[in-house]
Amino acid sequence: MAGDEHAAPEHAAPEHAALAALDAALRTRPAKDGHEFAQATQCLVAFRNRLTDRQREGKREGADVSTALDQVNALISVVLGAHFPLGTVPWPAVERARAALAKLIADTA
Repeated sequence: MAGDEHAAPEHAAPEHAALAALDAALRTRPAKDGHEFAQATQCLVAFRNRLTDRQREGKREGADVSTALDQVNALISVVLGAHFPLGTVPWPAVERARAALAKLIADTA
């Protein structure tokens, strides 16, 4: 997202980069597949991988990590559904996913 003043820094945590990508998609609302959905998916997968590593390390917040993993998997599904929609992009679902990701970031900070 070079040149986008609203983009997360390249060194940003993947969950923050995913949030920035969703913000960009919501701002531009492309009629067809946009790069933002691919970036958001990649970042959400990286976030999920980090949570999985945390769970494998046996961190005390295991139940919280399991819940967060479930939520990230659901977010990935929504973003992929927007990335490859059967009809028009489901913008209300993307807005809800963005809000859920923001809450998840706050809850896992």
